Amino acid sequence: MSEIFSPHRLGLLIRNDAIADYRSLLIISATLAGIILILAMLSRGSSSENDYFYLLLYIGILLTWGPISSSRSFKELHDKTANEAYLLLPASTLEKMIARLLSVTVIFMGYLLVFMSLTSAVIESLNSLLFGKNNQWFHPLDVMEWSLFGHYLVIQSLYFLGAAWFRKTHFIKTTLAITIACIGLAVLTLVIVRFVLVPSFDDLELSIDSLYALYNGVIDVTEISLITLYFVGLPVLCWSVAWLRVRETQVSDGV
Repeated sequence: MSEIFSPHRLGLLIRNDAIADYRSLLIISATLAGIILILAMLSRGSSSENDYFYLLLYIGILLTWGPISSSRSFKELHDKTANEAYLLLPASTLEKMIARLLSVTVIFMGYLLVFMSLTSAVIESLNSLLFGKNNQWFHPLDVMEWSLFGHYLVIQSLYFLGAAWFRKTHFIKTTLAITIACIGLAVLTLVIVRFVLVPSFDDLELSIDSLYALYNGVIDVTEISLITLYFVGLPVLCWSVAWLRVRETQVSDGV
């Protein structure tokens, strides 16, 4: 059996995490179900709005609950009073990182799809019985759009890295870092457009369509490259750095 990676050890780690966190999961799920019930009972929107009621709730929960969970992936690793048990787990750093990564990506997304499906079925059956109206049930296959899950993986990877990098207030610090990075990127883009592109374009008096026609090949290649970097490069980079950070922390704090 490999000392670096073993599917059996990985499965045991995931099971161990599930046993440790199932109470919190049940409490959060029950709270969300209650909130959804109240919103569904109060819903008096048009037919078109009712069709997207659960889809919008699903997107909101996915992009809120998911990052919060990701930001807490390594909470015990940074806790000096509780990290001994985690450090002494008979598993490699890679296995520990993959176990937490699978928990907040594949397992979380699958659980949320099942949760929303069952919750909508129960609530809308009750809604129809009491009020004679109901919203469109949540259908998991309707939201299986790769773009949605792709964006979630990107956001999740940033908070997963924040969980490994920061020692306290992981969610807040990661959100602040993302905000600063976005502002810096926006300022850099404006500077490049204003001082590099705009002067020559004003002189030539070229329209946007003419510019695209002139540089369409470069623009298309750049767009594909940026999309690939966003959906593939950024998550892989964040996960890799998170693994290195967890390994460094485990070595420096090892007991």
